[in-house]
Parts: sequence; C-alpha cells; structure tokens
Amino acid sequence: MNWPQKLARILQTEACVVVTLNLILGSAPRESGSRLLVTSDEVFGSIGGGNLEFTAIRQARELLQAQDAPYQESRPFGLGPKLNQCCGGAVTLNFELLSSCPGWVSALANGLDQQEPMVLAMETGSAKPIRLAIGKKQAESPEAPAGVWRAATRLLEGVHPTGEASDKESSVTVLENDDQNWWIELAGKDLQPLILFGAGHVGQEVVRLLERLPFEVTWVDSRKDYLPESGGEKIHPVFTQDPVSEVATAAPNSVFVVMTHSHELDENLCLEILQREDFAWLGLIGSKTKHRRFLQRLNKRGISEEKLARLVCPIGLVGIRGKQPATIALSLVAQLMMEQPWTNENN
Repeated sequence: MNWPQKLARILQTEACVVVTLNLILGSAPRESGSRLLVTSDEVFGSIGGGNLEFTAIRQARELLQAQDAPYQESRPFGLGPKLNQCCGGAVTLNFELLSSCPGWVSALANGLDQQEPMVLAMETGSAKPIRLAIGKKQAESPEAPAGVWRAATRLLEGVHPTGEASDKESSVTVLENDDQNWWIELAGKDLQPLILFGAGHVGQEVVRLLERLPFEVTWVDSRKDYLPESGGEKIHPVFTQDPVSEVATAAPNSVFVVMTHSHELDENLCLEILQREDFAWLGLIGSKTKHRRFLQRLNKRGISEEKLARLVCPIGLVGIRGKQPATIALSLVAQLMMEQPWTNENN
C-alpha cells in the first residue's frame, strides 16, 4: 500500500500529520519525498530512522495535541551533533496536519487503487499551499501554472521534466514558477508483480523478505495447508490444483520464481513461462545439474536455446553461501534487488 492510500484510510477515523523529507543539503538517511504518517498511536513509513525520525515523530504528536484545524509548516534540521547523527548534512521536514480527508488525498488514493499513475503537485512557499492530484485522464487545472502541468504530464509519461528518462530512485522535481515553488513527484511507486510457485520452507522465507520490499506477490501452491488464509496487503496466497494455469493470468513484466515440491511441476511451469514473451525474469531453485537437465528436456519440448538462456538456475548471489532456507531466500531476494530485471528494456 502506498502512502496516499494509507493516509486516506487513516483520515476516515482520525487526524494525521504527514511528515515529508523535503530539501536535502549534503548527506541524508533517505531521499527527498520520503514520508512519515504519524497519528496518536501509529507510525507508517520512514524518513530514515535514527534521532531525526524519533524527533519528527515526537514533534508531529505535539502538533496533533496542539492543533485541531489543518496546519502546515517546514522545519530545518541539521544532521550533526545536535541530533547525535553523523550524516553531516541538513534537511527540511514539512509537517502537515490533516484532520479530515482532502480532495487531493482521495484523488491520489483512488487513482492508485485503480493502478493508475498519479502525480502530486505541491506549492510549498505560501501559508496556504496548493495540493493537486494529477492523473493521465485529468483535465488541466487552473490552479496549476502551465509549466507545472507540463512537467507533471511528462513525469506521468515516464520522462523527467528536463526531457531525460526519469530516475525511479528520484521521482521528485522542484520547480520555480514566478514567485511560487512547486514540488512535483510520482505519488507512490508501482509494486513489482512477482509470482512465487511453492510454499515450502524456502518459499516461506522468501515471502517474509518480499513483504517488506516493493513487490506485489502472488503466492501459489497446490497444498492448502502450506498457505496462510491471508497474506496481508502485498502477499496474495492462491491455492489451486492447477498451478500452471496461474502463469497465463500474470501481469506483463512479472518476475516468476519456481520452487515447488515437484520437479515435474517445476518443469511444466518453466515450459509455460518461457512460452510467454513478456516476463521480466524466471528463476528456478536447484543445482547446476538440475539446470542442465531442464535445458535438455525443455529444448525437446520446443523451447529454443535463445529462450532457455533466460532460465536462471541456480538462483541467488554467488557470494552468499549456505543451504539453509533463510540463506537461500536472502540470496535470491538480494539478487532481485541488485539486478532489478524488471527495469531491463530488453525484457
């Protein structure tokens, strides 16, 4: 769940302070646009931990106690001796108290619920800053200067407002328009679809890691007792007697991980996945011997050598050794996060 969706749910029942890591000078523990959602007894998100985050949470709760009406202000923080942190940089945190759900939060949340890319455009330099939720299908708003709207539109198209391809790690752009300062960002990054076949010991450990990372996981097994009834917001258990049928329903550019209890099922899954033209990555648990045998068998079943080259087996980083389930899971997830094959334009 992205922060606009979480914020919309919180505001249905209670007030919340949105703490945004804004301006950064020098070294900082998180990137611009990182957020904390702070209520009287809950915290969602992170701006980097440490004393900066501890102080921000305390100040946000003080604001909740002191104010009833919507309110916002920016506060500078030096990341040095005063906060007992050694980053050495400085940041500005924006504190925004919301007592009910404004239209821009609802619009962002609804758009993301529909899996539509959304941009948040914020005018940050005035006492009553403007907040605009901008989607691809939305008509131009008179509140946004033409340059801001144009920049937001380019960002929705995956192009940086300067004309370069956008960097997924830095989705924030600061624009100066006349006497106004605008902050434009993608509101919530898309979760990478991953289909995990197998709920054995290794599969269980893989899911424990993936649920903390930006993945939307479909977790498939033919053994009902191995799957939980509910996997939370990002983990979707699927019990089926025909796991192979789940391959066709996967989204384009999905990551596939195959680690079932049956070599025959593993082979049939790989066959079905390799016949797709639009998958991002296919990893198969096993040894080099299993890999070699699967290549021979799948080639006999009509899979070309070019397609077989995309079958990754063994899985995981070479430098992480060990056969314990948690070690294998760590190695696999580290490989995915390091290589990020879903960003490869050749897939």
